[in-house]
Amino acid sequence: MIDPRAAGPLRPQVAPTRGDNPLMSRVRNIAILLAVAIGAFYAGSLAEFQWGGYAPDWAKALLFYTPPKSNVDYGALNDVFTSIQQHYVKPNPDGTKLTQGAASGMVGALGDQFSRYLTPDEYRANQSFLAGQFAGIGASVQQKGDQVVIAGVLPNTPAEKAGIKAGDAITAVDGQSAKGWTADEAVNHIRGKANTQVQLQVSRNGQTLTFNLTRAEINVPSVSTHIFDNRVLYIRVFDFGTKTASDFDQALKTNLKGSVTMVLLDLRDNPGGYVDAANSIISEFVRSGTSTILVRRGGQEQVEKVTGDGRAFSVPLAVLVNENSASASEITAGALKDHSRGKLVGVKTFGKGSVQQDYPLRGDADLHLTIAYWLTPNRHSIEKTGITPDKTVTLASALDEYAVDATPNDFAKDTQLAAALAILEG
Repeated sequence: MIDPRAAGPLRPQVAPTRGDNPLMSRVRNIAILLAVAIGAFYAGSLAEFQWGGYAPDWAKALLFYTPPKSNVDYGALNDVFTSIQQHYVKPNPDGTKLTQGAASGMVGALGDQFSRYLTPDEYRANQSFLAGQFAGIGASVQQKGDQVVIAGVLPNTPAEKAGIKAGDAITAVDGQSAKGWTADEAVNHIRGKANTQVQLQVSRNGQTLTFNLTRAEINVPSVSTHIFDNRVLYIRVFDFGTKTASDFDQALKTNLKGSVTMVLLDLRDNPGGYVDAANSIISEFVRSGTSTILVRRGGQEQVEKVTGDGRAFSVPLAVLVNENSASASEITAGALKDHSRGKLVGVKTFGKGSVQQDYPLRGDADLHLTIAYWLTPNRHSIEKTGITPDKTVTLASALDEYAVDATPNDFAKDTQLAAALAILEG
């Protein structure tokens, strides 16, 4: 170990001349290289990068390098794999599936329901959903206590044609019990390749029903619109995906003109998506300031600002939310509420105050890991508490919710939407 107190003052480097001793020049060059190596190593350490792990053995010994400490018992994991291979009743188990199961179990042990290991197929399906296209049955699901229930059914999809309805509780998929599943697990079992079969068993009013469906390519619109009373532009945002920002901006540009001078933003049943997409929608209505605050590891804060180039800074606004409005939906609703930009109508939101990031793994798998918590502009955390609307209005049934893409286009039973229109048209 070098004692910093013994180090003398730094001197300018002198280039060797023809009269220099070759041995002394060589020693000087080695000393310079060693000094650079030591400086780079410790600079890397200060930056929390384990560059030392790639150094040659002699450098590790000289610099007293120790690898990052971990209490993961790789030997125990290897013992489990070996024992399975040698003694499990069915020979030749699938090593890939065992590895995926071990990775999934490790992430699950974090106790974070939003962090998860994704197989290559699951990751591709997740990306397809955020891009607005995937193969499935055309139904959205939600968690209700220890059950996963159908939250909504898209028109002209296998689910609608088969007679599946909002409120149906999923009890099994392809004969496998859904007891204890999360909404994500149910989705991963229901989705698959187009033109393949899936059997869905549901409970409806105490009756067990079984549906045999053929998966199809589902094109989910990111944004849909309708004009109410030639005055109010209704915009339903289904997710915060790759097309949301541009589709939403186009919806405002196309429809917000003439007698149409108010906006009703519907974020009900929206599970979220990208933070950037949420920031884009907030920026359409808020001229300046903070959209959200990300609190990363160690308490480091990243303040996200609106862009300042929106189309509806002074347009009257109301926002519909419900218990299935989550994540990026809550970021949007929370920012609009804190900026006093629009009234929130409906019921308390889901309460997902964390942000996840995807980390690609070998074999095209993915680690979907929580990397931050987020706060509203006024520094409110909504984790597990949700956002309480300005006006609480409940629906008698999920089936009463207005379906903008349905025919006939009727909102007579949607008390939440009616209340929001009353606020706007006052």
